[in-house]
Amino acid sequence: MLRRLTANISLDLRHGRKIAIASDLINSEKLDAAEDIVNSVLGRYPANAEALHLAGFIAHRRGDQHRAVELISSAIRHAPDNGLFHFNLGNALLASGATEAGIEALQNSTKLDPERADAWINLGLALIEAGRHPEAVSAFERVLEIRQERDISLAFASALVGAGTMRNEPGMVDRAIALLESKPKSGYERHAAGVILARALEHRNRFSEAIAQYQALLELDPEHVGIRNNLARCQIRLGLADEARQHYRLCVKAAPDKFHAFSALLAGLNYDPDLTPDRHEAEVRNWEKQLASPHYPLNPKFANERDPERPLKIGYLSPDLRQHVVGHHFLPMLEHRSRDRFSVVCYHIGKKEDDMSRRIAALSDDWRHLHGASDDEIADIIRQDRIDILVDLSGHTSNTRPLVLARKPAPVQVSWLGYFDTTGLATMDWFITDPYSSPPDQKQYFSERLHRMPHTRLYYHPYPDMPEVGALPARRNGYITFGCLNNLAKINTQVLDLWAEILAASPTSRLLIQTVALCDKLNLERFRALCVERGMDPYRLDLRPAMPLEKFAQTYREIDIALDPFPYCGGLTSFDALWMGVPVVTLEQQRLVGRQTLAMLMNLELPDLVARTKTDYVSIALGLGNDWTKLERWRSDLRPRFLRSPLIDHRGFAGELERTYRFFWKTWCMENPGAA
Repeated sequence: MLRRLTANISLDLRHGRKIAIASDLINSEKLDAAEDIVNSVLGRYPANAEALHLAGFIAHRRGDQHRAVELISSAIRHAPDNGLFHFNLGNALLASGATEAGIEALQNSTKLDPERADAWINLGLALIEAGRHPEAVSAFERVLEIRQERDISLAFASALVGAGTMRNEPGMVDRAIALLESKPKSGYERHAAGVILARALEHRNRFSEAIAQYQALLELDPEHVGIRNNLARCQIRLGLADEARQHYRLCVKAAPDKFHAFSALLAGLNYDPDLTPDRHEAEVRNWEKQLASPHYPLNPKFANERDPERPLKIGYLSPDLRQHVVGHHFLPMLEHRSRDRFSVVCYHIGKKEDDMSRRIAALSDDWRHLHGASDDEIADIIRQDRIDILVDLSGHTSNTRPLVLARKPAPVQVSWLGYFDTTGLATMDWFITDPYSSPPDQKQYFSERLHRMPHTRLYYHPYPDMPEVGALPARRNGYITFGCLNNLAKINTQVLDLWAEILAASPTSRLLIQTVALCDKLNLERFRALCVERGMDPYRLDLRPAMPLEKFAQTYREIDIALDPFPYCGGLTSFDALWMGVPVVTLEQQRLVGRQTLAMLMNLELPDLVARTKTDYVSIALGLGNDWTKLERWRSDLRPRFLRSPLIDHRGFAGELERTYRFFWKTWCMENPGAA
């Protein structure tokens, strides 16, 4: 017995020496020699955990992740408390694409060996990959506790930006900015640091600084389409629409199917005051030819029962079924729908889910969160769900998926709510509008058939914390305050010239402009200089950064008259102004994108606020500015007008919308008779 025990100890030591030699060979990249030694050990002792682990590690280094996972898992079964085994299992799983399983293995490693910095680093990187940024921040903070000398600034900054964005904690993003600015990088790391820093600056509304970062990155790599796309996005946010269009065109030329640049270009055309119908048509057709047409089905077949009166299944597709103007305004349609006649499936293609998402999901019959799925996968899911009418709520806005609609996954496809122009898709059947938004000559701008709701294509859903209407500011100030809270990209030089004319003819008046782009201090001064260049007195300008959602409406208590931009007029901003008792002067435009405020005013029976010419626009603004009694009367009367109008009759609108869906379905049944 004693001799046998001694022999076993001797044998273990001998094999221990072999394991050590194999480890040294692996570190010297001599994998074949290491494998021979490991196999000799396993040939005699197939349950040797160290040998199994090294065999798996060799497989991992050679790229055979399936075998690596199998061998290291076997090692763990024999030695479950070895933190190194769990560490390398996690690495193999991550390399195989099994992110969540890899995270779990690395978490086990950190529990068994809390001082292993590499495990915490790899865990942090994996958590970033999984979008679990707050957990990644915690992992990297642990690394700094263990090894303060380790430079993890890039990964840590990326986690901080992701976590700060996800949790809406600007302090985390500021910490990332400080970290990156304190540790300049070179080579590839300079590029990676620049991308993370630019993203952080963007999130903090420091768009001018983000643009400088993106421009520096483009100097290093002028062909990088993603960086150029990000640059254009920042320029739009600053109101630099012309510059942004130039960069979007370069993106489209280099990679028309990447980064949603083509859709951003189409949406951005709406800011152009010189856009002609012919150029609009050419741009849309170019997009359709390059991106949409290749996905059009030759002869789509649908198994949906062709019964014009049966209950219908409605699908809604959007990246904005969350805390967003679209999600907020969509909610009343779900609250007032006819559940016995219409079932609803919501397809949320946005990354983020929040409390609004959960409210929408609870009011739907089915909820599908499809972020990350391909266009083909989303279209297949919609087909499998047997949707009768698919309603797109986003068009060519941010993070949209118009090529899902190009695949025609539903018999009837409709554009409504979140977009104000044609999709350009031959597979889209209808665009929901109204008589004021789309007079008879509007058909030339749309690929879709236009269906006009009786009163309005949109309704207003006030945020619950909107304040009461205040007294007329002019009585308190002794002068008129004109104002605009629109996106700065809508305020082009033609708009500024007209506003300068109004201020010149009303020498005591002021102009208040509040918007996100003015959170950027450099841009605020640039825009102030532009206003002065167009003839405005800088001392009569009140330029302000945007306010948080719960406070923004308070600004309307400081405005007597709202001035609508053109050709892209206000949408929600006009609704908000009118609800707060502030009349909005608008200039009638040809295209729907410039007729949204007009439609509101017509529904409120206020046609006198609609200017047909620029001269009329100035006259209406000045006339109102000289009649404080009328302004006070309207200030007290506008909210009651809303409550009497179709603009806030959510139940009535839901009924009209469902009658519209029924009309679409009957039309399709009539135009597509016979069996599926």
